Amino acid sequence: MKTQVLKKVNQRVRIVKNDDLYVVQHRNTIGFGRNFGEWQEINSFFDYRKAVHKKNIHIVMVIMRELGYRREFVKRRTDRKRKAGLIW
Repeated sequence: MKTQVLKKVNQRVRIVKNDDLYVVQHRNTIGFGRNFGEWQEINSFFDYRKAVHKKNIHIVMVIMRELGYRREFVKRRTDRKRKAGLIW
């Protein structure tokens, strides 16, 4: 993945440690450009691995919806299904 996309994703999703919990946070864009809202908590976990998993799920949503890469994900999924013989 390109560095430019990763920078945009890191501006929207992060993991913060509060006491013993790992908190996954995100923020949405306001209007056009780089105007971001406040950080909002998605979930909190005791295990860092679970927090990273939740962050990765949210990253895919950000890439697909906000950055406009949905077509590439659909294309990859279709190719995988063709190789597996599930579709023609």
